[in-house]
Amino acid sequence: MIREHLSLLGLPDGSANSLSEVARLRARNRGSTFMVGPTKMSYLLITGRVAELFSPLSQERLWRDAMFFEDVSSMPFPGTYSDEGMATGRFNPSYMVCLTSCRLIEFPSSRLHELAMSDPAIALFLARMANKRHALTEQLYGATRATPVSRVAAVLEYLAEPRRFNQVKHRKTDGKAVMTVAEEVVASGPSQTDIADSLSLGRATVEKAIAELRKVGALKAFGPGERTNCTYPVADQGLLMQIALGG
Repeated sequence: MIREHLSLLGLPDGSANSLSEVARLRARNRGSTFMVGPTKMSYLLITGRVAELFSPLSQERLWRDAMFFEDVSSMPFPGTYSDEGMATGRFNPSYMVCLTSCRLIEFPSSRLHELAMSDPAIALFLARMANKRHALTEQLYGATRATPVSRVAAVLEYLAEPRRFNQVKHRKTDGKAVMTVAEEVVASGPSQTDIADSLSLGRATVEKAIAELRKVGALKAFGPGERTNCTYPVADQGLLMQIALGG
């Protein structure tokens, strides 16, 4: 399973095999934490949503699957997350909080370093994952003149994914209740406080932005008794993306 996940991210079969031999698959429940830095481990998030908390800067970033977190203290590859830490002088650990149930691939950073030094495809993979991280950091959490509504929409659009669920419907022909499978797009995991902290906005500002997104039809408006904490069903993904882009 680990090799298949790595192959889906663009690693050649031989490189994926090499990494899978030193990796372990980990499952973590919502609310569990792990650290990148002193533990000498690196992680690839393959399912779920996490909040990354930086100490002592009190910064927060929200991430979804297919994000790589390296040990910044031991892997100085140009362009990688480690290189970012060295360039900024930030060697403080980052703490990860699982906002949903998560699955991660765990790598000993020392072995990851050895493999990257001997296999250009793995080194390129790390650089590519770091470039993705940098681009998303700039796009979602960097300084911008975009409105709070647009910024909140961008974070929710990034976190959103299709989700299937069972629901009971009544057949038109005879009115009999039958179980069917439905699908909706949902951004789940962060609280409004998490979103506010990641964007350096006030919680009231984020609450107003989400209310506006529901009002214009980008997010689903909840009826009485339907509201679910940390879950934001998308009513119109195209409109949400348009608002995220400033439209």
